[in-house]
Amino acid sequence: MAVVATLSKGYDLDYIWTHVDRGPAKDAASYYIQASESGGEPPGRWWGPGAKALGFGQGRRVERQPYDLLFGRRQAPDGTPLGRAPASGRKAAEVYKALLAAEPHATAERKRELRTQATRQARQGPLFFDLTLSWIWPVFRDGNCPLRRDVACGA
Repeated sequence: MAVVATLSKGYDLDYIWTHVDRGPAKDAASYYIQASESGGEPPGRWWGPGAKALGFGQGRRVERQPYDLLFGRRQAPDGTPLGRAPASGRKAAEVYKALLAAEPHATAERKRELRTQATRQARQGPLFFDLTLSWIWPVFRDGNCPLRRDVACGA
């Protein structure tokens, strides 16, 4: 088994809300399968001691208003400041919308280029970091030989 970790900087607070399926996950397996079936990721959950300190119950579904306060303004749900607020929390999103309006028929690849261009033009620090962990399991045939042709089989 191998684990691949990808850490990405996040600049657009609206991104998560356009890629989340708001329907309920029916069971643990649905949490992982739901994204491919419905086209959206399952809703996030607040978890851990930091969430508890902010007043979020363990496993509580992430809702828009406290999310925007926390990541966009650096404020607790009760309005308590949690550090210096980002200077231009929505600037990259606004630049991207303007660029996209100028190219309404942009392909998915061009949209990625426009998002990168908007981030550069906005010159803002990241609002959040997204850590994705992917587990890779080897698949074997005949009990001991990998399906990949470039890997030698033992006797």
